[in-house]
Amino acid sequence: MQTAQPTTTPAGTWWPDRYQELVEQRQTLLDRCGPIVAGFSATTDALHPVEAGGLGRLLAATASAPEVAEGLATVQEWLRTGRDGELFIDDHAAEPLLEELLGPPTRVQCGGTSIQAAWSWSELGLEPLLALRNRSARQLRATPDGVRLAVGDGVAPARTVTATSGAPVPSNHVLELARGLRAGGVEVTRSSRITVVMARKRLQLDEDFLHRSPDFVAGGVGLVSGLNGLARATSEEVLGVVAGAVAAWREAGARLVHLELAEYARPGELSRVMAQVGPHVDSVGMNAGELTRLLGAGHPAHVAAQFAAAFGLRRVVVHADRWAMSVHRGDPRTEERALAAGSLAAANRAEHGSPRGQWRVPDAARFAVEIPEAGSAAESYRVSAVATPYLAQPRSTIGLGDTFVSGDLLVHAGTET
Repeated sequence: MQTAQPTTTPAGTWWPDRYQELVEQRQTLLDRCGPIVAGFSATTDALHPVEAGGLGRLLAATASAPEVAEGLATVQEWLRTGRDGELFIDDHAAEPLLEELLGPPTRVQCGGTSIQAAWSWSELGLEPLLALRNRSARQLRATPDGVRLAVGDGVAPARTVTATSGAPVPSNHVLELARGLRAGGVEVTRSSRITVVMARKRLQLDEDFLHRSPDFVAGGVGLVSGLNGLARATSEEVLGVVAGAVAAWREAGARLVHLELAEYARPGELSRVMAQVGPHVDSVGMNAGELTRLLGAGHPAHVAAQFAAAFGLRRVVVHADRWAMSVHRGDPRTEERALAAGSLAAANRAEHGSPRGQWRVPDAARFAVEIPEAGSAAESYRVSAVATPYLAQPRSTIGLGDTFVSGDLLVHAGTET
C-alpha cells in the first residue's frame, strides 16, 4: 500500500544502469558476506490465487462462529478498501471455509519472514542458520535447500534432519489478488495479497538455535521477525527469550541485528516489543503502509527518524512498491547499495515467482520519478533512497518484502560495511 509522500529523483540518476552495475557486483557481495542467522518466524503458506468466482463468493460469505465471522468481515473490508497485509482468525474452522470458497490451495511452501529471507539467501548459494522448532515432515519439506538448522552441538542441512511426529501446525492461507480482478463491486487496482493466519503465532524458539546461534553470527548479521500477533498471556515471557537471544548476537560480534516489523493489530503491542527487544537491535524495517499505520502520517523520513531516535537505532528502513528508503547514521553509499540490493532481489522474485539465484534487471521494470529525497533528516539522521525496479504485473507478490530484507542485509553482512 502506498501511503507515503515522495519528493524527487536525484538529478542525473539513471536507475537501469545503477541496477545493472549491482547485477555485476553480485558475486563480490556474496564473496564478502559474513554469516547469517535468522529467527523466529517460520511456517507454511497455502497459496490461493483468487479468481473472479472466488472473490464473489468471499465477498458474499457469512459465518456463525464469532471468531470466523469477525475475521471474514475483516477480509471483506480489506478487499473493498484495497488493503493488504496479515490478519488473524483464532479458529481453525476458518480453514475449511476458505477452501470451500476458494478451492484447495495450489501450492504449500515456506512462510514467515525468517524462512522466506533464508530461502532467498540459499538460492544465492549462502547457508543461513534458521531457528526452526517445528520439525514436522510438512515444515521440513517446505524448508529450502541450503538452510541449516542447529542440531545438538552442531548444525546440519535442514533436508537431512529427521522429522518429528505430532499434529501438524495449520498453514497460513495466502489470498493472491491480481491487478484487474473484479467481482461483487470490487476491482483490484494493485497486485497484492491478504494472509490469513489461523491461530496466534508460536515463535520458533528452537532451543538448539538459541544455544548455538551466537557462535555463528560474529562478523555477520542477525535477523529477528515474527514478533507481532503473539498470544497476550505469554508475550512477556516470549519477548524476554527473544531479547536475550539478540543481545547475545550483539555481544558475540554481529555487525548488525535487524528487526523486521509487520502488522501489530492490538494497542500497545509494538510498544511492548520495542521496550523489550528494541534496546538490543540496530536496525528496524517495515513497509510504507506499516509506517503510516504503526507510526502515524507525515513525511516518511521525518516519521522514521523520530522513531529511530526514540529507540536509539542506527537505521530504520522503509520499503514500498516504487521506492525504498532508510534513515541512518552510517555510510550513505553502503545504505544506497543495501536498498538497491533489496529492491533488485525483490524485483527478481516478482518476475520469477520465487527467489532467484542469478539477478537481472527485469525487462518490464519501471522506475519512479518521484521518490523520497536523499540528504538530511530530523534527529541528526541522514536519508538514503532508491527507485525500485517496479513490475506492474508481477508473477507473484508473496514474500517480496521478505526478499527485500534478504538483499538489504546481504550488503550489511559484508566486510565493506
